[in-house]
Amino acid sequence: MKPLRALLTGLAVFLIALALLVWFMPARLALSLMQSRLHGLKFDRIGGTLWQGHAGQVSTPAGTALGSLAWTLSRRALLGDVQIGIDLRQPQLQLQAKMHRISDTQEDWHDITLHADMAQLGVQALFNGQPQGQLDLHVTQALLQGQWPMQADASGVWSHAAVRTAQGTIPLGTMRLTILGESGALKAALDDDGRGSLQTAGRLSFSPLGWDLSMNLKPRSENPALLHWLDGFGTPAADGSVQLRYRGGLAQFNTATGNP
Repeated sequence: MKPLRALLTGLAVFLIALALLVWFMPARLALSLMQSRLHGLKFDRIGGTLWQGHAGQVSTPAGTALGSLAWTLSRRALLGDVQIGIDLRQPQLQLQAKMHRISDTQEDWHDITLHADMAQLGVQALFNGQPQGQLDLHVTQALLQGQWPMQADASGVWSHAAVRTAQGTIPLGTMRLTILGESGALKAALDDDGRGSLQTAGRLSFSPLGWDLSMNLKPRSENPALLHWLDGFGTPAADGSVQLRYRGGLAQFNTATGNP
């Protein structure tokens, strides 16, 4: 009986030690064990635990620095109920978000706030220049299935909006963005606040079948740089406005509506 008792005692001690290790697992050890699931992301200056940790710097596989990261992970994850909160920060970007994994294919992202310096995007063909200003985006809820947004509710403001071009920086005022999604189809709208140098009305429809973007741009001033910038998108109408239309997927074959 003594060998059996010793074996059981040793097993109990091992299980207790293992439970304590998991309960208070250092973040550095946890990330090391999960390396194959991190898609090449690199974490430096790691501290805290698996359940409440932080990294002084997170970088992409290519070496691009994303900023510092803090996270909280509910211990309910031990029962398969994964709930996590993240806080990513760098001088030009701050992102906070919460995620609840509903199933192996569904994730509920909510309470997402994004503050980003638009200049980080660099020169963009869509803008015929480099966007400037601050984007403040709030996502109330986004339900993903297989990484595709099945539902979404988001709104944002692009303040001090401008585009830097070879002719100079063109101020656009303040833009307001709304995004709504249902049953896997997203609709977004971008409009100016009525006080900038450019009247803007943009609409985007996006679904697994394709996407359809339309923009109506009309100058409110005779700014030479602004007019030259608009000419780069196409021949203006008599009132100076320029209409843009971009489509992809099955949407490019739908000429009756603006929806994919």
